[in-house]
Amino acid sequence: MSEQTNNSPVFLITGCSTGLGREIAIAAIASGFRVIATARRAETLADLEARGAKAIALDVTSSVEDLAAFAVKAIAVYGQVDFLVNNAGFGQGGAIEEVSPIEALAQFNTNFFGLVNTTNVFLPHFRSRKAGTIVNISSEITYNPNPGAGMYCASKAAVNAVSDTWAHELAEYGIRSISVQPGAFRTEFFKQSALPPPVAKIEGYTVAHATMDFMSNEEFQRAIPGDPAKAARNIVKVVTGPEVPLRFVVELEVTRELSTGTNFDR
Repeated sequence: MSEQTNNSPVFLITGCSTGLGREIAIAAIASGFRVIATARRAETLADLEARGAKAIALDVTSSVEDLAAFAVKAIAVYGQVDFLVNNAGFGQGGAIEEVSPIEALAQFNTNFFGLVNTTNVFLPHFRSRKAGTIVNISSEITYNPNPGAGMYCASKAAVNAVSDTWAHELAEYGIRSISVQPGAFRTEFFKQSALPPPVAKIEGYTVAHATMDFMSNEEFQRAIPGDPAKAARNIVKVVTGPEVPLRFVVELEVTRELSTGTNFDR
């Protein structure tokens, strides 16, 4: 599929203003799918609109009532949604003890509860059609948690668990669920604005603090080998294939052909 048609499947992607969400939108458009791109501020999606996407503002931490109203609006764009890509999220920095209850709740409200609530408002649509694919963007960090990012790791581990459970619960409706777990890719994620430190630091925690400082360093960010555009193209291939795996780690032997070869060309 390389050209949009009036009946091509529809991707709805959260968190498209930058990073992997934006690249998945571009890859889906290039593959001929219709795309609804979302972000908290719709004006950040102008370049995707120029490529053919429909742009709608969405804050996944909104009330369930507001999310339900969003779902009605989004489905009305093309009359259907086929792939829901839950990508919106951020990483809270800090040793676990340093992260306040308010900061921890904000982390889970976006990365986990926002994902669950957004998916739930689309499930009646998927169930009525006996079709649909839920694509949950997690992280390979859940297999190898980093000091200084423990709360982020925990929120993404919760995403893995709910994604796996959906795959079993929703199979009778013909709905598929997959957890996509990227490694390190050169996106905005590692910049300080996307990995905020805790409000109150505790003296010590040298390993956690050094890890946070290292990840926010521009030299480290420039050296990250992963090309998000390549990863996005492979993600689109995997989730639109005839058989969707329970989990897709972008660098994993079992799906080696599409899991690897996503670094920048040298």
